[in-house]
Amino acid sequence: VGQPYFSYYPGEESPLKGLESSFEYSSELNAFIEAFKTIEKFQIKYDNHTAYIFPKAISLMKRIVFEDEDFVILKLLIDIDETYPYSEYYRLNGQLGIEFYKTSRPEPVKRIKLAKEGIPLFEVEANFPESTKIYVPKEFTSPEQVKSIAARVRKVYQETNYKLYGNFDKYHIEAFVFLDDNERKYQTLKTYEEQCQELQAKIKKLEENFNQKTEKVNQLRKEIKQAETILRNYHEEEEYYKKLEKDNQKLESDKQRLKQEKGEIISKNQRLTNESQRLRRLKNVAEEKIEYLQKRSFWQRLLNK
Repeated sequence: VGQPYFSYYPGEESPLKGLESSFEYSSELNAFIEAFKTIEKFQIKYDNHTAYIFPKAISLMKRIVFEDEDFVILKLLIDIDETYPYSEYYRLNGQLGIEFYKTSRPEPVKRIKLAKEGIPLFEVEANFPESTKIYVPKEFTSPEQVKSIAARVRKVYQETNYKLYGNFDKYHIEAFVFLDDNERKYQTLKTYEEQCQELQAKIKKLEENFNQKTEKVNQLRKEIKQAETILRNYHEEEEYYKKLEKDNQKLESDKQRLKQEKGEIISKNQRLTNESQRLRRLKNVAEEKIEYLQKRSFWQRLLNK
């Protein structure tokens, strides 16, 4: 169930009217106010939305007086120099009220009246960032302690990606009034930014597809290079085998030549053997004849008998 809608009835005065505008806050609230009074930039996050805020001027404990002479005290009122996204500047009417709280949130009437003045009220629970909690004692009240802790808090929000989480109350948003031509400018810029985001998403997708295809092309190039290496090795092996084949052919030719020469040598040996045998037979015949002649008597040899 949402919070009830509160407003002053006609003629009803604020209970704060005429009172002194001096208040005492907890040490945590004082530290946050001290931290943000000189901050140069920070991020706010509400719902699913994040925006950078670059202050031009920051007012502390700003007294906002309404037409009915009622007033509220706003802990921080930032006059914005610029924002990112840029449309956020017009969405916030170029200003941002920040209400830090610990237990009590802003009164409904404060939300509504600020909304009707076109002052966005960002409600933030004053919880220290985790990285600063170790430097925060259980109790701290001295100005020096507050300033020391505030400096650490400011550094976290200003120099890191740490975000100031908060919200704009539902009824505050419903009653919020855009000043001048800010609503049209906001819608125009927002549409443009959404189109840019869509284009960036498409570009990112195309880049991813390109990178995937590039990776695939590189893989194909690698595979082609490997195939070329294998093919080159095949060619080298082919040349080696061709050389072996030529060497084998030469060896076969030499073998045939040697075989032929061997045949010729065998044939020649055979002829020599035959001739040797013929000569041996002639020798034997001659020796037999000599032996016969030697065995004849003198008279037989004389008479040739």
